[in-house]
Amino acid sequence: LLMRELSLNNIIRLWDTYLCEGVSLSSGFSEFHVFVCCALLLSFSDELMKKGFDEIILFLQDLQSVTRDWGEREIETILSEAFVYQQLFGKHKQSIF
Repeated sequence: LLMRELSLNNIIRLWDTYLCEGVSLSSGFSEFHVFVCCALLLSFSDELMKKGFDEIILFLQDLQSVTRDWGEREIETILSEAFVYQQLFGKHKQSIF
């Protein structure tokens, strides 16, 4: 749930958005969280594409070292991109691919 990957302030901001997306788990958290994870991974896509599988796993396991200094601007960017992805590819759309 990204608790290890982000700072406490960013987690609070993230969960505030999850709760605002919907009360039920099916509409708010479970769908939007997928798009947040996509946006987070895409923010590192250039770096991830240059790595092998083992290096990607190590990078993701130590993601907190990269996101440690993230502030409100970075988490807002991730949330904004996730919202756009949800609007484009959400549960009423055909497919992400």
